[in-house]
Amino acid sequence: MILYRNCPICGSESLKGFAIDTKRKGPHISRVQCNKCKLVFANPMADSQELADYYTNYYEKEHYEAFNYKNLILNHYHRIAGLKEAQIKKEAKFLKKLGEKTKFLDVGCGLGLGLAYANGLNCELYATELDTGALEFVKMHFDVKTFQGDIWEAKFPENYFDFIHISHVIEHVLDPKAYISEMKRILKPGGHLAIGTPNMSSNLYRFHRWSKLLRMNVPDVIDGLEHTFIFPKKLLKDICEEQGLLVTDHFTYNLGEKLGNLISYKMPLKKKLNRLLQNAFQVNQWIVCKK
Repeated sequence: MILYRNCPICGSESLKGFAIDTKRKGPHISRVQCNKCKLVFANPMADSQELADYYTNYYEKEHYEAFNYKNLILNHYHRIAGLKEAQIKKEAKFLKKLGEKTKFLDVGCGLGLGLAYANGLNCELYATELDTGALEFVKMHFDVKTFQGDIWEAKFPENYFDFIHISHVIEHVLDPKAYISEMKRILKPGGHLAIGTPNMSSNLYRFHRWSKLLRMNVPDVIDGLEHTFIFPKKLLKDICEEQGLLVTDHFTYNLGEKLGNLISYKMPLKKKLNRLLQNAFQVNQWIVCKK
């Protein structure tokens, strides 16, 4: 485990307790917040080996099985395959700068939803991922060059990709600044980087926290216990700009959960209601940057 006495982003020593969760399974149980930059992060934080162990067979874990997640993704594959370019870019706003037949890298591709969109635009596909099962899954469905491991281990050439997509990965890594720096290095001048991650500025997080505090309860963790860093919208923008990237778009969005899917999930009613509530708030964010 890694114990932080200073904020890993801004270096401030002014930290405060933020949330704790000892009931759910995950690599972290507690969160602190930096009073200066407002970053929320796991502290103590699982180290690289502990996280690698946790992410082994990640999409076979109970919370994904409850969603029948692989079948949901396959349904998306089939639907996306029938979309035209304009429809893809309307649905996936974060890809509106993606051109046809360009080099597209999906960092931490998971089960490949980003690859499905890029494949619909006839892009040359590349992907990194820690989970071997996820890589085998995407290779069954796409012509994609894959690398198992972290992005810097892949040693991609400098100025190589036209577009880099990283969806709900940056909040899992141990050094988000280094990740963004490496993605900038391998991105072509004029190329675009799209980062999707939870939005710590969401009113849902604020309401949940204050409802606990007013009842004299310690707030618990309401997002994934595997998350290492949760970024407020302004802080994520500041980090990208510090790396010399030009922010061209930055927006928030909800889960987009369909009621029919929610009913079919194999999970307790309380969890279904929690996900329904998340649909009412802008709990996630996308930031698109140009090199």
